[in-house]
Amino acid sequence: MKQYNYLSHFFINAPYDLLSQKYLPLFIQYRLNPEIYFSPQLLDRWPEDEFKSLARELKQSGLKVTFHAPFYDLSPGAIDTKVRQVTQERLTQVFALVSLFNPIAIVAHLAYDDRVYRNHKEEWLKNSLETWEKVIPLAEKHQVYLNLENVFEGEPEIFLRLFENFSSPFVGICFDIGHVYAFTQSTLKDWEIIFPYINQLHLHDNHGYVDKHLGLGKGKIDFPSLFSLLKRYERYPILTLEPHTEEAFWDSLEYLQKLPAEIKAFIELCGRSK
Repeated sequence: MKQYNYLSHFFINAPYDLLSQKYLPLFIQYRLNPEIYFSPQLLDRWPEDEFKSLARELKQSGLKVTFHAPFYDLSPGAIDTKVRQVTQERLTQVFALVSLFNPIAIVAHLAYDDRVYRNHKEEWLKNSLETWEKVIPLAEKHQVYLNLENVFEGEPEIFLRLFENFSSPFVGICFDIGHVYAFTQSTLKDWEIIFPYINQLHLHDNHGYVDKHLGLGKGKIDFPSLFSLLKRYERYPILTLEPHTEEAFWDSLEYLQKLPAEIKAFIELCGRSK
């Protein structure tokens, strides 16, 4: 696998259970840095000895780590106060694992959906800001990046409205280009306005109508244009591949191997300051 030596510049999304029970040998063999997803069920079970064992193996193997926080049913800006309380509780549980794994960053969904909150946008913004203002100090305490991800947000305005209230260097955006293609009518150009805030990328492919998490190059997303724009803005974010199948993972590696030299040179600079 010598031809894939640039994989050290990427993280690979992996749910905790799949990583610990199935894929850990593969990650260690090929020196793949995991982005570990912690489900609510796992956090409720809290197998501390397992956590310590996995963290120890990753550290001994010299692998870097990022986290992906729970997201199902959660909403930082929810109108229902109890939903916000649960959201904050879940985020806090993830931060409690930071001292074990020492992740570089934690990804959490912004979770604004205009179809639901269109008539309550200002209330949602106020609630969301209050939630993040309680979580950001945890990121600052542990000196870990908190990167907020786009999913159903149809345009970048909601991110700008929030980020104009943030002053911490430990909060940024995880830009998921696959979600832009699958869930919105916007274009990459529409999202340029938030590029100065991008700390991380989630990379997967689709055909523009279903969030398929295909391997790179197996859909219609123009990844070279994304990388070129980031270079223009002098943004060199953490790079995370999000394949949902082994086939999609290997397809992504084949695609990355065939990229032009100037794009590979950009990739080699990504995440170094993180």
